[in-house]
Amino acid sequence: MKKLYSISLVLAALSLLLAACGGSGADDLLSDIEERGTIRVSTDANYAPQSYLDESGNFVGFDIDVATEIAERLGVEVEFVTPDWDVITAGNWGGQWDMSVGSMTVTTDRQQVLDFADPAYYYTPAQFAAADGSGIDSLDDIDGQAVCVGLSTTYETWLSGDTEALGLPESSFYADPPADVSIVPLQTDNDCFQSIQAGRDEFNVFLTSNTVVQAAIDGGVAVSRVGSPVFSENLAVAFDKNSELSNDTLVERVSEVIAEMHEDGTLSELSMKWFSEDLSMDPTQ
Repeated sequence: MKKLYSISLVLAALSLLLAACGGSGADDLLSDIEERGTIRVSTDANYAPQSYLDESGNFVGFDIDVATEIAERLGVEVEFVTPDWDVITAGNWGGQWDMSVGSMTVTTDRQQVLDFADPAYYYTPAQFAAADGSGIDSLDDIDGQAVCVGLSTTYETWLSGDTEALGLPESSFYADPPADVSIVPLQTDNDCFQSIQAGRDEFNVFLTSNTVVQAAIDGGVAVSRVGSPVFSENLAVAFDKNSELSNDTLVERVSEVIAEMHEDGTLSELSMKWFSEDLSMDPTQ
């Protein structure tokens, strides 16, 4: 009896250890998500109107609604996490979250470490904006300026002149990068206009998505658009190539869900809700 009792204790301890380590009988990531009933999604808590915290501390925004709809169509709950952007884009997530719904542009560099759902779920133009009264009124005025961008964003890559690394079709580019600029990378795009609003004077112009510029203007920040958009981006749901469990079926299923959301008008409706325009249509088609 003592030997049987000891074996039982060992088995119980092993079961607890497996549970603590997140042990699962699933052999792919989608099955694992379905077993636990929750999909963990990385996003940004300071990227209005795509994703931010409301006055009650709840996640709201376009990306939040998209991620929630994807989870619902997968038959699971959604859980949001907020790692730094450069950590998300670097891949090797270590199983800390399952996918990113964070307005990530598909680029050739990112495709080395991340898989992307196809099609993209929306498209947005990149837009310069400058502090009112700065004297920066045209794209030519940006030459030689300090320009703020979000760290590890496509805007930083484009400003550096490495358009090939973006992996965007030629038709997505509308202008050449300004000459002789000094790039000021902050943790998020929104930090750029928030810094201008706070009175920081190391830069007067920033580059981000047109939606972020509009949100800043709507929020009373004293900035204005400079020129027309300079390029457009294809934004897609991202997955870690180095996931311990295969993500092939998850990428395939989420791609199907995104296609369904395009076809039934869900993405168009959400875009109108948050941007007051339909950004779900591919501008190159």
